[in-house]
Amino acid sequence: MKVSTTAIWDSFVRGYHWLQVLCIGGLWYTGTEGLMDWHFAIAYFLLTLLLTRIIWGFIGSDTAKFLLFVRSPRAVLQYFQSMRKTKNDEVHLGHNPAGGYMVLGFFILLVTQLITGLFANDDIISEGPLAMYITGEESSLMTEIHALNFDVMLGAIVLHLVAIFFYLYKKDNLIKPMLNGRKETVTEIDTDAAPKMVNGLIGWIVFATIGSAVYSYLAKDIVAYLF
Repeated sequence: MKVSTTAIWDSFVRGYHWLQVLCIGGLWYTGTEGLMDWHFAIAYFLLTLLLTRIIWGFIGSDTAKFLLFVRSPRAVLQYFQSMRKTKNDEVHLGHNPAGGYMVLGFFILLVTQLITGLFANDDIISEGPLAMYITGEESSLMTEIHALNFDVMLGAIVLHLVAIFFYLYKKDNLIKPMLNGRKETVTEIDTDAAPKMVNGLIGWIVFATIGSAVYSYLAKDIVAYLF
């Protein structure tokens, strides 16, 4: 059986994905252990990643663009119906319709987590850089949302992992393309149907630019203290 490969994930999307995994793990550990200086430093790094990814959702590769991977609810329903078929030859180059909403939901959770963290406090010594601009009650509310949202995010991660293993069972490896950027298919993909890819280096240049601003306005003191 001849297997063809098609480029679906550029280097920035792949790097973003795995760095996001490390950041969330780091935020969970540092938050649990009370290592708040490291917690803030990792959060600023993740903020830079997320801002870049949002921009990349408009200027990046086809598979990274919001307009192309966020489908209509009807398309999601049709996708779930097609999964019930014993044989389903439909190939999705990038996020499938259901996966697109999972990604969008995760972006919303991350944005909520980062914004509330900027205004949160631990009632002892640490507080977000913008906490001074709101009342103590408002900051406490942000702290509660911050904690609750992280629990919801952990639930979304579990759901994501379950989906990965489900697709592995269905002979659709989602992990390998996120490592090498290419999807293997048993059917030849027409050149016109293949997603248009943008050099991921451009994404990393945007990341460095945004990172410089985040460092200057938010992270400079924390980084200087840690290093």
